[in-house]
Amino acid sequence: MTGQDAQKLIDEALEKLEYNQVQMPDFARKASGATIVHSKTSASFRNTKGILYWAGLPLLHSMKSPEVLLEPANEPGNCWSFAGSQGHVFIKLPKAIFPRAVTLEHISVRVSPGENISSAPKDFAVYGMKAEKEEQGLFLGEFTYMAAEHPFQTFQLKNERSDSIQYVKLEVLSNWGHPEYTCVYRLRVHGDAVPTEEDSAWHSAGNNRVH
Repeated sequence: MTGQDAQKLIDEALEKLEYNQVQMPDFARKASGATIVHSKTSASFRNTKGILYWAGLPLLHSMKSPEVLLEPANEPGNCWSFAGSQGHVFIKLPKAIFPRAVTLEHISVRVSPGENISSAPKDFAVYGMKAEKEEQGLFLGEFTYMAAEHPFQTFQLKNERSDSIQYVKLEVLSNWGHPEYTCVYRLRVHGDAVPTEEDSAWHSAGNNRVH
């Protein structure tokens, strides 16, 4: 087995585990083709006050790319952080979907250095776009992440319009009190894939089969 084959098996196992957690597919996975639109994303936070350590591991000693939001690894320090309490990230999904929900993740207070999770996002809004050039997009809801509760929390999108989207903007409006930065560990985007022409052709061929 090659390293690539092993990684594929790991990715498939993680995908199954994640699905079992929330019972919905995630369209914002890097392994599935989701990407960050860096030109429309807030700058990453750079720690200039020395290296912070927890359990012998360095935390926030360098900038983390927002790409970490699209990956399943979730250990202390492996998060995307931006300066202050307000910031946003713009994600291109691998395919157009009808959005249904999002799952936002941070770490549990039990594993956080000093049991401090004040850098967790609090209030946030979600927007959906059909194209990258759209400035605001379709408002999909405003929510509150309760940092003291479960590390990953799923929010049903409040806009019931049937418009499809291929871009998602997460806009963090506040955090739980950290004066310097906000950390986001992961964003999952759930929904139903928009049928492609190939899907429609396959479905039509299936209906024409003799039973």
